[in-house]
Amino acid sequence: MTSFDPLADKAYAVRLADLGETREVIASEDIYNDQGTLLIKKGMPVNKKMSERIIRFKLLRPIESSIDVTGSVGARELFRDIHSVLEQWAPLQTMHANLGLETTLKQLSMLLAKYPVLRQKLTVMQEQMQALYRQTLAVTWLSMAIGSQMKLDKAQLEECFLAALAHDFGMMHIDPAVLEKKEKLSAPEWRQIQAHTVIGKTLVENIPGMNPRVARIVVEHHERCDGTGYPAGKFSDRLTKESQIIALSDSVVSVYLNRYEKSGRTIRDLMPFIQVNSESHFYECYAALVAVLKQGMLTEISFITNDNVTKQLEHLVSKNDTLNYLLSALENVVTEIGQENEHRFLQSARTILTQVMKTVRGSGILDEGYIRWIKQVSIDKIESAYREAADVLIMLEEMEWHLTRTIKILDNFLDQSTAIENSDKETMRARLIHSKSDAKQEHQSETVVDEKFVIN
Repeated sequence: MTSFDPLADKAYAVRLADLGETREVIASEDIYNDQGTLLIKKGMPVNKKMSERIIRFKLLRPIESSIDVTGSVGARELFRDIHSVLEQWAPLQTMHANLGLETTLKQLSMLLAKYPVLRQKLTVMQEQMQALYRQTLAVTWLSMAIGSQMKLDKAQLEECFLAALAHDFGMMHIDPAVLEKKEKLSAPEWRQIQAHTVIGKTLVENIPGMNPRVARIVVEHHERCDGTGYPAGKFSDRLTKESQIIALSDSVVSVYLNRYEKSGRTIRDLMPFIQVNSESHFYECYAALVAVLKQGMLTEISFITNDNVTKQLEHLVSKNDTLNYLLSALENVVTEIGQENEHRFLQSARTILTQVMKTVRGSGILDEGYIRWIKQVSIDKIESAYREAADVLIMLEEMEWHLTRTIKILDNFLDQSTAIENSDKETMRARLIHSKSDAKQEHQSETVVDEKFVIN
């Protein structure tokens, strides 16, 4: 992971200076460099003109601790903005009302008054990273809803809410050129992006009065129970419940905003996605999320229609063939490696394969008889079956993604393993490459949360 020094953070200093062009940003104390030289006096404005004095030096204290922002996001504005997000998606409003979350949201929003730095960060995000701000509020609301459904106590729910607000603060401290790059990111650039979890932890640790557990929740919000998350690749026995609530919420919101909303899919279409990922995070979090979504009176209308049924179900059958091939190839490689090897990459690969096979066996969606029925649905245009077919297609897409990342994990394992003969490694690697190339044409046009996954 990229190292982060809050005393030499140019990216956020520039963001504060830019904010100073549209609202009053004032030094709340004298700002010194690490050599004791006064750079900006207390009460002076911080804007683009003054930014050169800051970014050229390492500071004595983190810049955010020395700044006041007039009109920063407060409890009332946060409450209003979360409601604005809910209004954009009618089912969320229905969930909010049916679950009776209004009082809880008001009480949790009031926490913002205790933490000026939290308000400052949200203000910068609101002004300069509006899409991220919208997504952060959606994740925060959903985390609150899941936590309430799980009956978290008052302290746990407060920590979960604060961590959800802060979970992507680290993004504001990453070079904008990397964040805004349109081309494929290099591995070092991806490590910069992944570092936002560690940066966020450092930032939260430096907020006066903040419970240390909030920082831990923030740093774990991209960890997964199967050990394939980051930054530490932790397995379930080392993760907090609150971090997995936020991880699941972040995953669901990202998939909806980045895939489903753009392609005309609905919140109802998240159900099969969540089912496939039911053990990627704590199962109790998954069960609570499903209970929350069911309060939204979700429509059963399918994105498969008479106009596109032939194309969509041909796609489904193709996915089925790809998945059958990948499962067989990967199970053979893992079997050849043997059970005695306990390398964490191999543990992750086994866990993912077990989860996928559990879904396959439980649903029967790869059975030949099921595929014959799907083909008949296409021929006869059986509209009553379109919703189920859509669910199956989504499940196949998500399982393929899990198997594709398993190939990457096993490839990394073979690079590091000293227990396997080189000739055997090459044979296994050839199978993985063949599997990956066969799946690539199906998979390359799809984007999912964490698609730029880089195993540690």
